[in-house]
Amino acid sequence: MLLLAVKAISEEDRAFLAEHDIDVVTPDTITDAQISDVVISYAWDNRIGDKILAQPDSKLKWIQTQSAGVDYLPLQILKERGIIVTNASGLKAEPIAQTVLSYILYFARGLNVYATRQHWEPFTDQYMVSELPVLVFGTGRIGQQIAAQIKGFGGTVYGVNTTGRAVPGFDEVYPITNYQEGLSKARVVVDGLPGTKDTENFFDEYFFEQVNELFLFVNIGRGTTLDQDALLAAIDDSRVRFAALDVTTPEPLPTHHPLFERPQILLTQHTSWGEHENYGRTGGLFRLFKKNVPGFVADGSLTYNVVNLDKGY
Repeated sequence: MLLLAVKAISEEDRAFLAEHDIDVVTPDTITDAQISDVVISYAWDNRIGDKILAQPDSKLKWIQTQSAGVDYLPLQILKERGIIVTNASGLKAEPIAQTVLSYILYFARGLNVYATRQHWEPFTDQYMVSELPVLVFGTGRIGQQIAAQIKGFGGTVYGVNTTGRAVPGFDEVYPITNYQEGLSKARVVVDGLPGTKDTENFFDEYFFEQVNELFLFVNIGRGTTLDQDALLAAIDDSRVRFAALDVTTPEPLPTHHPLFERPQILLTQHTSWGEHENYGRTGGLFRLFKKNVPGFVADGSLTYNVVNLDKGY
């Protein structure tokens, strides 16, 4: 069985694969004759991925993505060919959740004021986390970690998911078709939605018309879920006091983009996942991947982090 390692695999991990009779090639070592023999793609590269999918006798059965979002994959083609996708959901949930907490603390404790102040002028219009109820759109692994971090500081956390089903760690959960009750209680909104056709520009002018003096809007989901012009308008007329965006459209933002020019907006440039020990966006990915290897080798089954190709997450 042949695995294409788009992302680096350590010698220890290669030994694990060898125990399961899986051979490894990389984009630099794969030959033209091997293109159609790739059964597993460990992470995805559009250039070589397109070559694999173009082979009429392609053996590709499983793609392990390097990210939680899969909107960059040709999902319809994969569905038609019965290719299973597993994602990296939960891989960076803890550092992302800590980043969200840091956004809240940065603005709540007035650090944004002191970061640029060059004279002595005490600023005390500060908040406790418990004074800022949070509404998180997305109650998966990242959302649950966010809830846990906020709960640790005595905060209140509401959630939004597809059906409104209860999820441990959230005080209440609302369906995405009726999120308004949760929004009415919240001072902080966290956008953790995946990038799909249904979520494109979900946070639009209509959404921001429903808020009044929202303390903080956060986006750690996908840039496509937010109408940035609508957010800027809400910032400018004080419906939203502050915003913290880890993802934007496009990435990178061009110099002098309006998002850079609002002091009320903090941009962390798609780095909320960062951690020192597991360096890089895919650090620790193999730990998730290897959970599925024994079952796949035994009978082709995959059970962990399997993506619904119709829903796109």
